[in-house]
Amino acid sequence: MLVKPSLVLQVKLVGSDWSEACAAEVKRSYMYIAQSIVSELGEDEAEDGNVMRLSIRLMRPYWDPTDPKSQELWEASMMPWLVNATRNLSTAMHNYNTVRHPMGAGNLVYEWADYDFGANALIRVKVDAENRITGYMPAIANEVRTLLHEGALGEGVAMIRVPSRASWEAQVQAAREAQRQAAEAAAAAEAQAAEQAEPADPQAAEAAGAEDGSPAAVVAEPTEPAEPAAPQADADRADADVPETPEASEDVAGPDASTPAFDIDFSVWGIEYADGTVVEYDSATRTLR
Repeated sequence: MLVKPSLVLQVKLVGSDWSEACAAEVKRSYMYIAQSIVSELGEDEAEDGNVMRLSIRLMRPYWDPTDPKSQELWEASMMPWLVNATRNLSTAMHNYNTVRHPMGAGNLVYEWADYDFGANALIRVKVDAENRITGYMPAIANEVRTLLHEGALGEGVAMIRVPSRASWEAQVQAAREAQRQAAEAAAAAEAQAAEQAEPADPQAAEAAGAEDGSPAAVVAEPTEPAEPAAPQADADRADADVPETPEASEDVAGPDASTPAFDIDFSVWGIEYADGTVVEYDSATRTLR
């Protein structure tokens, strides 16, 4: 019978989210998955935001792909377990924010999920806008295991971040730019539709008919002169007739400060070394850059 990994959840929260009530609620909510340890992030760690860390341990060797017993344990025990653990925890993280919590505990938005394989590897993967962990995580862990064994990432790897900081920031900027352009296009289309829907000027139409001698101009009966409109009423009417331009639209005042939801590209990884050096690894081409 193959042994199964053990799991402890280390929930690391920024100061604005951490409280005794929150810690108690997190422990209660995740107890069916694993024991939870909830702590407040220090100032030097808070930059990354809230982190859900899976501390994974297995009492037998499993990391060496060249050892038959280790490989059997990885394929038959660890990989299926990673699939189930990722799916169950991802669902729990998402569902946590769909219910009301007692004791004043609020919702929690996680920025990253850590897969801590002890001395073997630490993988930090981005959590999506729905507070879920990507289903690709087990495959990422499998690739990391192979790369580290091959020595493809070099020595002294402290963390593998998926995607890299630079890749993530570029994706956020691209999403915000797409959001801004979509808002501008929508505002321009709305302004154009409003302009096309404006009724023709009756006086201009009558003058045009008189010039070309149309019957409409000949048979038109005289009407009583209209009373002059109040100056303020004229101003209000003029304002109402002017279509809103993109420059004046609130929709294009600027992209929302929050990150728009988009499909994350996990292909470019950040290899962060113990000495502070960071390089990127392209998983599509399997090359460092």
